[in-house]
Amino acid sequence: MSRASRAMTHATASASRGARDGSWTPDANAARFGTSDICDVHHPGLVDDVIGTSASRVRVARANALKDYGGLRRFRGEVSTVLCFENNPLVRLALEEPGLGRVLVVDGGGSERCALLGDNLAETAARNGWSGVIVNGCVRDSEDIAKFNVGVKAIGTHPLKSSKRDPGLRDVPVTFAGVTFVPGSYVYADADGIVVSPEKLEI
Repeated sequence: MSRASRAMTHATASASRGARDGSWTPDANAARFGTSDICDVHHPGLVDDVIGTSASRVRVARANALKDYGGLRRFRGEVSTVLCFENNPLVRLALEEPGLGRVLVVDGGGSERCALLGDNLAETAARNGWSGVIVNGCVRDSEDIAKFNVGVKAIGTHPLKSSKRDPGLRDVPVTFAGVTFVPGSYVYADADGIVVSPEKLEI
């Protein structure tokens, strides 16, 4: 079966498969957790307060820093991280773990010289129950990634695959797009942007 065909069949099968093997599937309340709704509830009403003080319970990523590529436009979950540069062995190892609804945040240093995620890893993420992957770097196979039941945000696309020279670091704090992602914190993402919270939020 081709990559594209595999991708199309996976999107419709993933929910029932998740129910059988105990992996994560998108919950029915996902629509309640839009980033705009979260901001309305969990941070001050004044933009000056949000930018200039620590009064807010959440932090909002810089506008238009990342674009959507995955089949899910709205996703959320506990943060796990990878710090790497133009190499992705640790990204693969992370996504081969049970995701349990988590979001893998990959800080690739903003490199636009190669891709850190392609359709094979996006399929792995969806199959293993990851809610999403946020990449401070590039992805490839973008048309096929869009067919998988997983959220993917990245700065752009690049057809060249990454190297395997250095595995990087796992579950360390990473900072990009104006926010810091700490392992064990929570991230909420949709078409409007990305919101980070030190704790799981309720609306």
